[in-house]
Amino acid sequence: MRNNNKKIVIRCTDKEKESLLRTKIQLKARTWLELVEKLRHKKKIEAPKIIIQDSVYLFEILTQLKRCGNTLNQITRTSNRSKTITESETIQLKKLAIQISSLKSKVLKTFVINGKK
Repeated sequence: MRNNNKKIVIRCTDKEKESLLRTKIQLKARTWLELVEKLRHKKKIEAPKIIIQDSVYLFEILTQLKRCGNTLNQITRTSNRSKTITESETIQLKKLAIQISSLKSKVLKTFVINGKK
């Protein structure tokens, strides 16, 4: 005799349903109840990965981030040579460099290339 005879109905849009299905697959849950249990016990829920059919899009994002980092390094190098940079400006440049690096990492973690590598 089954004890789990209670039913829960969730109304959602097609987009929300797709997101739930991706999360279920990502967390390797076999049933919806198992998904809920995993989500209840998981401290940090990661967003489902976005699959890109065309890797050109991802590489363009990464190229632009790399260019931002290179430009930031050139500004820092030139300012340090000419001694025209203040300590607060140096701190701001370091923060920007960290943000660019963090953004690059997030992009790499978020996107999965489907197809050729």
